[in-house]
Amino acid sequence: MVCLSVLPSLCPCGLSGRPRLPKSIVRCSLGSSSSVPGAQESEVSRRKSRRTEGVRKSMEDPVQRKLEQFYEGLDGPPLRVLPIGGLGEIGMNCMLVGNYDRYILIDAGVMFPDYDEFGVQKIVPDTTFIKRWSHKIEAVVITHGHEDHIVSASYCSVKQVIPALDSHTPIFASSFTMELIKKRLKEFGIFVLSRLRLFTIRKKFLAGPFEVEPIRVTHSIPDCCGLVLRCSDGTILHTGDWKIDESPLDGKIFDRETLEDLSKEGVTLMMSDSTNVLSPGRSVSEAVVADALLRHISAAKGRVIATQFASNIHRLGSVKAAADLTGRKLVFVGMSLRTYLDAAFKDGKAPMDPSTLRIGDEWNR
Repeated sequence: MVCLSVLPSLCPCGLSGRPRLPKSIVRCSLGSSSSVPGAQESEVSRRKSRRTEGVRKSMEDPVQRKLEQFYEGLDGPPLRVLPIGGLGEIGMNCMLVGNYDRYILIDAGVMFPDYDEFGVQKIVPDTTFIKRWSHKIEAVVITHGHEDHIVSASYCSVKQVIPALDSHTPIFASSFTMELIKKRLKEFGIFVLSRLRLFTIRKKFLAGPFEVEPIRVTHSIPDCCGLVLRCSDGTILHTGDWKIDESPLDGKIFDRETLEDLSKEGVTLMMSDSTNVLSPGRSVSEAVVADALLRHISAAKGRVIATQFASNIHRLGSVKAAADLTGRKLVFVGMSLRTYLDAAFKDGKAPMDPSTLRIGDEWNR
């Protein structure tokens, strides 16, 4: 995440240099491997040791002192930002934003392990602050349904973040994202319908100390939004994940007009998140990708195998359209594809009826 601050003192720890809170790591194995006596420690082992050290010492003196550095009560700045994860890294997005001692939690996702982190399935935010301040966290607001943002798109996040909150803390999300949340909450037996709240783009609602206005941004998943957080002490713009697609396949374009109006209103703090934003050039539109898929699939002979992120419902529709136009049958391989498509179908955003598709074991029929 890239943070741009007009008032750098807003974050109790400073936006440019927050203390690195330890990450909780979920592993497949219960024991740790022992080293060979006399062998030279590899760089991979040293990195792994440093990363897991925080799990064992999460509440020991060094981290405890860092926890005590944050403002509480009426002391210090009125607007407070505490990134639990996702700042300066890809994944595990989780951020507390507050006005004095009243907070909301924006996103609560996971991080996927790197190639050298053997045995690690998911990396989840350290919930030390969430547990300690659960009485101060008045709402959870989810920007979109990617696993590195969504509070319940994975086993780890459900078991870590949700129990750390008060059982009545409301969860706000758009309709498509909420379908994903419902599925996982039911799967792990912690579904409480009364705490789930739907929001729609440009319709303001109250969450904790803020008046929240979701705004449309384009991304690689439906229903992605940014958040405008207003209170008496200022206005915060949290863009969520975004790219500017001039011709999205669903016709829901990036909301430039609202951003222009917001610039005239005045923004105290803007927090912006766009992968590869520092790289030259720009991402192509999904419409361009759809044309390319049709061109290549039409030119191919025999079976075509396409891979993609399961959450990219629009691209899945492009693959389906190319299959139909070239007389091919579409077969799904992978549980996540069906999960996202089912959620999109329930919300009226699916490019096809999931019941009409073949699954992997029907490949040769």
